[in-house]
Amino acid sequence: MEYSRMSTKDMLQYCEEALAWEELGPVDVFFFESVKRILLGHCSAVERQESYEPDELANISHPITAEELLSFEEKSSQVNFDECLNADSFFEAGAEYAMTDGKAGN
Repeated sequence: MEYSRMSTKDMLQYCEEALAWEELGPVDVFFFESVKRILLGHCSAVERQESYEPDELANISHPITAEELLSFEEKSSQVNFDECLNADSFFEAGAEYAMTDGKAGN
């Protein structure tokens, strides 16, 4: 038996025909859709290595107590959490808002 390689066009056609089969399960559909995305250049065929980020919790030797969590804001020398929340919002600080049902004329 002679080994011959399929062209990209033939592989795309095969994927389209396979996806038309009613008997395909979700894993099969995922496979053929993935092959199509790779062939069309929408994603890489090789997974990229994730950048290594050190785990901040890996060296914790004992659980953090609730008191430590609640007092974090007092001990922290960083920006106040409430200020960050208000700065990243489209709501105006101190303004009062009312909920409506979304219908015009209310």
